[in-house]
Amino acid sequence: MRKVVTTYINPDMDGISLMYAYTELLNKKGEQANYYFEGTIKKEVEIVLNKFNIKLNNINKIENDDNIVLVDTNYLTELSKYVKKENIVEIIDHHNRDSWLDDNTDIKIQIELIGAAATLVAERFKNENIGISRESAILLYYGIISNTMNLKIKLTSKKDIEMADWLKQQVPEITDKITTEIFVEKSEIGNSLREEMEVEFKDQFMSISWSMGQLEVANVEDFLSKYEKDIRKILNTVSEENDVDYISVNCMDIINGYSIVVARDEKTAKVISDAVGFEFKDLKAKTNELVSRKEIVKVIRGIYIK
Repeated sequence: MRKVVTTYINPDMDGISLMYAYTELLNKKGEQANYYFEGTIKKEVEIVLNKFNIKLNNINKIENDDNIVLVDTNYLTELSKYVKKENIVEIIDHHNRDSWLDDNTDIKIQIELIGAAATLVAERFKNENIGISRESAILLYYGIISNTMNLKIKLTSKKDIEMADWLKQQVPEITDKITTEIFVEKSEIGNSLREEMEVEFKDQFMSISWSMGQLEVANVEDFLSKYEKDIRKILNTVSEENDVDYISVNCMDIINGYSIVVARDEKTAKVISDAVGFEFKDLKAKTNELVSRKEIVKVIRGIYIK
């Protein structure tokens, strides 16, 4: 029976890299596997694909009898309507484990709260001594680099660092210069700002109506001088359309190593300030080091958990 590797709608670098590479790994182990995703891939994915001339080969649809492998997510609310819960056979992820899995003991699960889920698939190639293609190595490398902000955020594990180094050794084309070019090009948002902000989903684990997006850009203060008004308009629109009471976006400077959190209003700023101690001025808080959305949300979930 065919396995279909899939992830959340509108996948980012980590999700795409896992689908592509884990499908390759399964096929090399003698299983029949394809990958499937819905929606629009993030701009960073397009940049990496173009830089290294990699083509995606997404299947047209999931069939009723396909076995499903979820990667970089274990949340049913993020999935295509064509993914049947009863057909899920495996999950590889680095996010908090959702409660629905407690009653599904037949599913093979690997969830580790590390920097990038891409690390887990890279580790399988290495540990099982299975040759990895140039394309999978590149995608997994940038899955790790993207999710860990170039291995700088606190959630970056020793395993993330080791697997990024191993992948880089497999492909001489991967250089620090190209990585910087990707970061800078990624900051040129254009018309995709709302999509890149990732503020559309309420946090299902919190007792308050909460959403925090994230932007990963180069030279964030210059970026905000250009886009802050647009960001605030989007926060207002999403808040009204999705009935979200507390909404913000974490803007991470992937070149200079700090974050600026932009809150929609005073009540959102107060929740964040009370939880993690950030000092807001004009509804913005600048950190001394790179802080990820996951780190902030983890603390706030601990306070407002359902």
